Amino acid sequence: MILVGSGALLWRAAGHAASVGTPVDVVIHPEGEAVPTWASDLECAGTGDVNELADGIDEFCTDGLVCSTGNPFIFREPILELGVTIVNIHGGPLPQYRGLPIAAAVFAILNGENEFGVTLHRVDAGIDTGDVIDRRAIALAESVTLEELSMEVTQACHDIFVDNIDSLDRSPVPTSVNHSCAPAGYYGMKQLADIGKYRDHPNFVRATELGVLEDHYPAYRDLFASYRA
Repeated sequence: MILVGSGALLWRAAGHAASVGTPVDVVIHPEGEAVPTWASDLECAGTGDVNELADGIDEFCTDGLVCSTGNPFIFREPILELGVTIVNIHGGPLPQYRGLPIAAAVFAILNGENEFGVTLHRVDAGIDTGDVIDRRAIALAESVTLEELSMEVTQACHDIFVDNIDSLDRSPVPTSVNHSCAPAGYYGMKQLADIGKYRDHPNFVRATELGVLEDHYPAYRDLFASYRA
């Protein structure tokens, strides 16, 4: 298996795979990202664009499986045409909340959802549009904040990896099974850029409260702060 991603989710996944004896051919991460000391025995590769490593993925992927988690990259034709199975762990319920996990969480709170979730899905040419393999639901309290939901999503993403590590490439589940009643939508930087129009929404403060995560997401912190003053 080749792992692709960034941050805590990527390295927790790599650490778990190593601990249970699952072979990891390569861990691909953003160029310049620090590799944890404990991961020095793993083959790691930094890049500014995962698609530039398509030839290497084709050569070094021993089981035909690529798994992405916490992944900032978008897979394009060079990799999609290799014939390997690519799966992604998405921090939101699909198809209702495609896009950036933080943006999806913000709008789930603004939309008054009582349930959110994470999704393990196949990767296709779209963004978060591939067939679903597994889902996990997260119940949302009426008082939930963006900080709290983001932490729950991170843990749920790791849990779904751990629980599926031996069958990440199994057959998709029926698409009629959903964890949200919201219509399918995409939530990204364009939607967050318009967050100011929700400043009078009763859930706005909770939906933009990053708490201890502020230092991890300075761009979001500054954007939200500009409308909360």
